[in-house]
Amino acid sequence: MHSKLKSLGDVELRGNEVIGPELVGTIEYEKNGCHSFYGAIIPTTERIFVNIRSEDGIDRHPVEYKDITGISTENLLMVGNIIHIWIGREIKISMKSVSDGKLDKFLSFLYKYRSRQLRLDSDATMKSTQKAG
Repeated sequence: MHSKLKSLGDVELRGNEVIGPELVGTIEYEKNGCHSFYGAIIPTTERIFVNIRSEDGIDRHPVEYKDITGISTENLLMVGNIIHIWIGREIKISMKSVSDGKLDKFLSFLYKYRSRQLRLDSDATMKSTQKAG
């Protein structure tokens, strides 16, 4: 089950989309009265996937980079590293108990490709706005 949790094997990736280093830990969000789930966050060059272990297998939730408004981390003594992914003005995804080495690689990949993706979108918007004016 652990390897399936970290896998995107059944996902159809876009043209040049590449999978980056995943994080595995406890994901916190509310679903049917429960708040903590074992899961993985897997970035690609265009989006992230939140994979959560469920009774039926793996629930997969893609999130586009343009929908992410912020990423923050904290380190708590009794819990370890926590990563928060903001959508709008709220933390929508939190994962705790993440190891330092994995978190650094994950964040480097995520920042690099999220920045590229957002820059491409804003460049395309600028070009269409300039043509219209």
